[in-house]
Amino acid sequence: MTDLSQCLERAQAFGFEHAGNLQVSTLEFLPEVRAMCAADKCHSFGRNWMCPPACGSLDDSRRRAQGFSAGLLVQTVGKLEDDFDYESMQEAGRVHSRRFHGLIDELRVEFPKLLAMGAGACTLCEVCSCPAQPCRFPDRAITSMEAFGLFVSRVCERNGLAYNRGPLTVTYTSCVLLE
Repeated sequence: MTDLSQCLERAQAFGFEHAGNLQVSTLEFLPEVRAMCAADKCHSFGRNWMCPPACGSLDDSRRRAQGFSAGLLVQTVGKLEDDFDYESMQEAGRVHSRRFHGLIDELRVEFPKLLAMGAGACTLCEVCSCPAQPCRFPDRAITSMEAFGLFVSRVCERNGLAYNRGPLTVTYTSCVLLE
């Protein structure tokens, strides 16, 4: 069986700038974070199967994480020309998503019951089928760390991984829990 150090090596092979171990005991499922989702600033609340309320309650999040004791945190860092370089932010997000889906697909071979939590709303489909039709890719769709109620910077801090990577950068963070 693959150990966590080998999983970290895989993450680095996928191009993540930073990766580290995650202790599941450090995760807090916070209603304040879920409330930020309800504010709908990303326009996905109630419109994406992997976002609240469709992704389940905080109790569901806690239950899904039970039984896992360790995992990985992975980060993609994008460089910005200025603080308003929205195009570079979006591109870094797309790069992160591609890397994360690739890593998850590879890890699922050895860890079929892993739990992946991404950065931001699921974007597998150009337009999510929510709420009119079922999710088109329930085996590949990924709920975000925030939708799980996790305060991402705090998760990073508690696991010894920096969240802020300096001026003129944007950092996307995701995690995977392994059995």
